[in-house]
Amino acid sequence: MGRGKKSRKDNGHVNGERKRYKKFEDLPRDNKNLRKYYQAQKIVSEEEFPEMIETMRTILPTNFRISGSRQQATDIRELIMTEFVPHIRDTQIDGVDIEAPHPLPWYPNNFGWQFSIPRMALRKSTELRGFHSFLVTETEIGNISRQEAVSMVPPLFLDVRSDHMVLDMCAAPGSKTAQLIEALHADAVPGTVPTGVVVANDADYKRACMLVHQMNRLNSPNIVVTNHSGERFPNILKGSSREIVQFDRILCDVPCSGDGTTRKNVRVWETWHADDAHALNPLQTKILQRAAYLLKVGGRLVYSTCSLNPVENEAVVAHVLEHFEGALKLVDVSTQLPELKRRQGLKTWKVMTRDGEMHDTPENIGPEVASRSTRKHMEGFFPLSAERMDELHLERCMRIYPHLQNTGGFFVAVLEKVAPIGVNERKKAAEALERAQQRAAARGYGEETPMQAEDELKRAASDDEGAENKRQKIDEQEEGAGKRTPYLPDSPREDPALRESPFVFLDPSTNKELQAVLDYYGIKDSMSHQGFLSRMENGLFRSVYYVADSVRQLMELAGQRLRVVNTGIKVFGRSTVKEAECTYRLVCEGVPQLLAHLGDKFVIEMTFNDLRVLIEQVNPLLTQLSDETRRRIEAVDTSCSVIMCYDPAKHIEDSEKPHTRLTALLAIPCWRGAVSVSAHINKNQLRSLNHRVLGRTANTDGVGDLKLENNTASSHADSPAANAQNP
Repeated sequence: MGRGKKSRKDNGHVNGERKRYKKFEDLPRDNKNLRKYYQAQKIVSEEEFPEMIETMRTILPTNFRISGSRQQATDIRELIMTEFVPHIRDTQIDGVDIEAPHPLPWYPNNFGWQFSIPRMALRKSTELRGFHSFLVTETEIGNISRQEAVSMVPPLFLDVRSDHMVLDMCAAPGSKTAQLIEALHADAVPGTVPTGVVVANDADYKRACMLVHQMNRLNSPNIVVTNHSGERFPNILKGSSREIVQFDRILCDVPCSGDGTTRKNVRVWETWHADDAHALNPLQTKILQRAAYLLKVGGRLVYSTCSLNPVENEAVVAHVLEHFEGALKLVDVSTQLPELKRRQGLKTWKVMTRDGEMHDTPENIGPEVASRSTRKHMEGFFPLSAERMDELHLERCMRIYPHLQNTGGFFVAVLEKVAPIGVNERKKAAEALERAQQRAAARGYGEETPMQAEDELKRAASDDEGAENKRQKIDEQEEGAGKRTPYLPDSPREDPALRESPFVFLDPSTNKELQAVLDYYGIKDSMSHQGFLSRMENGLFRSVYYVADSVRQLMELAGQRLRVVNTGIKVFGRSTVKEAECTYRLVCEGVPQLLAHLGDKFVIEMTFNDLRVLIEQVNPLLTQLSDETRRRIEAVDTSCSVIMCYDPAKHIEDSEKPHTRLTALLAIPCWRGAVSVSAHINKNQLRSLNHRVLGRTANTDGVGDLKLENNTASSHADSPAANAQNP
């Protein structure tokens, strides 16, 4: 994840004078301690080490992933392969051949791509400007996700299916979450909703809000965005049984020092310290422990970091496996994704202290080279015994090094829960408190301070029950400590509730306004009527969202325990047109969900010429459409929403066809005016359609002679901007 390290801020000043900032290309790309540390770990051979370090100094290639539904992703892939790749392959800049984009050999269905064109060239080159515009546009509307290649790896090993309960514990910014959602929907029949759920959680509220943007682009009713510390994700109880809801799949892409990201985060070379990993190891351990409690027996868990440091990787995995006494095991995935080059996990490593010295054991590490907080957790930084490391099969972990396939560095471990976790953490904590008091009395300290007791409780919750000899002694008193609830992986303390309007489920049987909307648009019984919800403001709702039944059930069980930032797809938005027969309109992001369940008169099939007119002109007149299309539109009320569809499969024999091969259905929400119709799509969606359908590229100002902003800010009286805005 690479965002857990605390930055060493100097406010841009040195000795009272403003620090001179260096150009990107002038930033240092070396760190003596980093090289010393990893050379001592022998993560690669002596001959291979210089090649790895040299690769870590180079700029990372650009990668992207084709996202969305399988059929639409295929159309985007074909467009790239037939239009952009041949053109770029024949392009030269300053006499130098440009490497064309190419699929990542290990990513399924050729949906992962890589290219090494410098960003400046991509933006300024006339020959490449079209490709750059295409990437920006398709990224904005969610057809493409800009994502580092190694970041795509962890979700692929989770093996998510449509009926799975999935938890992404540290989800922001959401690229891996998007992969999980796509996997959940991969085999779903159009018009149906998977029975599974993806809970995307992040500890930072602002970063959790970033997930909302990602969620809105994917149009899934099966996702809930929450805001909890990963190690304190709450227990959700199943009604009167008080049984804890557990997940089939959990992704733990934990906060880390990020030293595998030196190719894109060049500042890592300057700021790297061994202490960064030491500070993060306890948090990483807690998150993985919490995930183990929340995982079903037979479920799969993936632990990953963008760090190469064994203290953050194998050390965390080994000690958690040891803690749970055989309830978890590492899964051998060496035969999966065979074209992904990776190395085995480490079984031995050294720990570096702040003086730059390397240590094989925690003995003789004193306060002069390690802080008290570091020494408290030092036992967990080192390997277990050689025999135990062999038994745990640490070689099944995966290490991805930058020089193997021109990527960043990454660590991935796939774990399976093979037995219930029977450890009673509260009993262990009580026993630890009693031992702490006995030791305090023996030392003549009298009663221990609350903080000392808490330290002991925390160690009890993270150490093995029979490993008392591994617990460090408390060698100094802490003053002025207030009593706090200790960290218990099986029952962590709850985060406070969010201070914003909660989601409220709307029952059509008691909510006449919602029932009127459903009746007006002829929503069929094939769509569950129990999944509508909204944020209430002064007893009113402006927008209506929709979630799958599985999400509704989860939220009802969780009650106020879940800090829900957002969920659901917006399907209806309040209209500002006073003369409209229905006070709510259809919104763009809800079209995929509603299409199969709308009344037939609101779904209008159009010809290719109709499609051309709709995306070329602002508020085209009804008389410009084909007779059948015009007749269908005139059959609905003035000032209401309709969905106009173009199905390429039904127009194979037509003389006029889209510029590129299309197989996915195009469904465009429109506003039916008195004499015209207008598309309810935003600028980026319009650019994408113009490119894919008509072969016309667009910059941010317009498409040909059409100014795109006019499509969402028309002066026509029957298509006000309020009803054509980006949903």
